[in-house]
Amino acid sequence: MLIKEALASVDVIQSPYIRAVTYARIGATLALAKNPLYEQAFKKAFDAAEEIDNPIEILKALLAIAFYLGKAKMKSSKKMFRQLAEDIMILPKKTRDKLFRDLISYMLQLGEIDEAFYYSEYISNEKLKNEILVNILKEYLSTLVGEKIRIIYRIRKIELILDHINKEPYRSYAIAEIIKSYLKIGEYDRAILMIKELKSKYWLKQTVKEVLFYLKHKDLDKKYADRLLTVAIEISDNLGIDINEDLAVIFAINGDIAHSVEALSHVSDKEQKLIEIMKALMERRPGTVIPYLQTLDPKDSEIASKAVLNYLIDNPSPKYSSIARYISEKIESEEVIVKAVQYYLKIGQVVEAARMTSKLKSRKLRSLALGDIAHYLLKNNKIGDALDLVMHVEDPKLSSVLISEILVKVIEDELKKEHRV
Repeated sequence: MLIKEALASVDVIQSPYIRAVTYARIGATLALAKNPLYEQAFKKAFDAAEEIDNPIEILKALLAIAFYLGKAKMKSSKKMFRQLAEDIMILPKKTRDKLFRDLISYMLQLGEIDEAFYYSEYISNEKLKNEILVNILKEYLSTLVGEKIRIIYRIRKIELILDHINKEPYRSYAIAEIIKSYLKIGEYDRAILMIKELKSKYWLKQTVKEVLFYLKHKDLDKKYADRLLTVAIEISDNLGIDINEDLAVIFAINGDIAHSVEALSHVSDKEQKLIEIMKALMERRPGTVIPYLQTLDPKDSEIASKAVLNYLIDNPSPKYSSIARYISEKIESEEVIVKAVQYYLKIGQVVEAARMTSKLKSRKLRSLALGDIAHYLLKNNKIGDALDLVMHVEDPKLSSVLISEILVKVIEDELKKEHRV
């Protein structure tokens, strides 16, 4: 039976950590498919974890196993997480914080937001704790849907989490995210009140833009529109917010490249503004992207090219392949080439992706690019081709990860076949 063979083949993975995680992944896959071999897979996961020499890596492996038990809808997952939390608490602060960060990340992936919030209290590093609380808050904000009474309950929970975010700029960023969500669900009074809690000039400015966006694009009640506009004007006047930097974007969108580049030279956070400009051009005037890149100096052109390729990766379309081709031919950065590989895979141009990979000299980046192509082949059920490709990956850790992916894919495909029968 192919599933049994694949399960047995996991033992070829040299790293006991990756082997443990692979067994756990397979266990979750089998459990959800109601295949009784899931018990064997999870047992082997625990056996592999026992082979790990590093005690911290053992805890990381057990956290991953607990996560996959949760994915498999097993009640033992929560109990295991609690036991691991107790073990983690006795460790030195720095190590403890990193492991609790991993634990909380798993909780969020399992949709256990309240549990994640509970464990965040054990983080001692204030910066890390605030970062994590912001992530938890954003998960709660994504649940602001449904009946009014449910929304009110969640708003209270959101404001409770916000009370624990006490470090800037995290608190202002969190408030800005809350304001955006409140605007979207029509809680304008709450949004207006929260604007006045912002302390960061940057996030005040971003919020003013968000408010103006709603005034321009949403049909709001005149009472709320007037109040939002008044707040926006008041903040701009009090802080002396200079809107001149927006000219760089406005000129670009209107096709006036020379003036846009000139305005850009006077902007303090030039890199961030350049990223914003390229995103705006891709969304509204993609034909201007190449001429704009041609006007920039090499350093700015590389920053802008990365921004364009990030956009293309997130919004893949073959109609933009000429832009990707121009960038991959004109920009020497190997990081840019790796991004071009990712874009070509997104639009199904494997040959072009492989051609790009051949230009990479860095062993690490070449391995990563080959890994991306192997993942693409797996997704398209070309398992044999993926295996052939893995043989060319020089990084042993990455090759182990890829073998793990291939074996999981083999089992998933076999389960689908059995189901069809």
